[in-house]
Amino acid sequence: MRTLISSLLVGLLACSGGVSLTDATVATPARPGQRPAPGTWDAGPGLTPSTADAGPTSGDPSPAPDAGDPAPSPPAPAPPPPPPPPAKAPIFPSDNAWNTRIDGEPVDPSSDAYIAEMGADDPLEAAWDAEGDGIPYEEVGQDQPMVPVSYWGFPHESDPGPFPIPSNAQPDPSTDRHVIVVDRERGFLYELFQGGRNGDGSWNASNGARWNLRSNGTRPLRWTSADAAGLPIFPGLVRWNEVDSGYIGHALRFVVGHSQQGFVWPATHAAGTCPTWSHCPPMGLRVRLKKDVDISGFSWRMQVILQALKDYGMIVADNGGGTSWWLSGAPDPRFSDEETRSLTRIRGRDFEVVKHGAISPQ
Repeated sequence: MRTLISSLLVGLLACSGGVSLTDATVATPARPGQRPAPGTWDAGPGLTPSTADAGPTSGDPSPAPDAGDPAPSPPAPAPPPPPPPPAKAPIFPSDNAWNTRIDGEPVDPSSDAYIAEMGADDPLEAAWDAEGDGIPYEEVGQDQPMVPVSYWGFPHESDPGPFPIPSNAQPDPSTDRHVIVVDRERGFLYELFQGGRNGDGSWNASNGARWNLRSNGTRPLRWTSADAAGLPIFPGLVRWNEVDSGYIGHALRFVVGHSQQGFVWPATHAAGTCPTWSHCPPMGLRVRLKKDVDISGFSWRMQVILQALKDYGMIVADNGGGTSWWLSGAPDPRFSDEETRSLTRIRGRDFEVVKHGAISPQ
């Protein structure tokens, strides 16, 4: 009988393929790169798959909630991100007349006559300083309140208010009393001529203009602005931040002693006393510093200004005051008066007139 039983056991083991009965409870290891079968991974040494996945024990610090407990509240949603700041407008598009280089443009046939009339021997004058002389401006944001503006000089050629003029805005100290406010967030430039603040916070002026900084639009033909030429003032100012950055990428504004009763593009208005088509400069006339004028002896900041006069030139925007080479700028205590006065070494003969289009009579 024992011989028969032994024979039956040997045959049973042979049919099972050599696997012991205890092998059925041992996890089969996964091959490299193969995800382990469910219930077999993370068992660890000495643990069977069933004990690895058994769930919390009596010593677990986070026992399962009782069936009668309320469901936990979902987490509060994250607050939305703040809106991006408004995109600041440029000071007019890149193809605007103020922002266009003219160093490769032809010389006007009447250049020598214009220069002689304006004063070939007269010096270039910096019409700003560190103490406050010049044309100041205010930069505001879209939260600056609007205030009423009334006009007593040329209301029919002025843009109605309100304008975002701060209560502490300072008109320039000359008799022109320009008030300039730049709002890059809303995209507008506001300028007054002979501006003054009223007791109730509103402003009055002879005339004024609002400019869309994202547009190349001009004033209506023969309309003035806050400037005699019907042009904006701010883009033509020498400003500290640009000088200190090492580059001025626009034309500059200058004032002549006298002008003719005509204008050329981009001007829209004239306020001169000389006959039209004379050799007195028309409003809008553009001159540039000659390419061969050596500027290496000036301080680096003054070279920035003089290089801009070679690349972009300067535009006749107003008249009066005797001399014809008053270069406009905004006052800033960081300017050195010694440096700015050195510009007088440049004379009228160092300039040439860029060829212009037809002259329009006023």
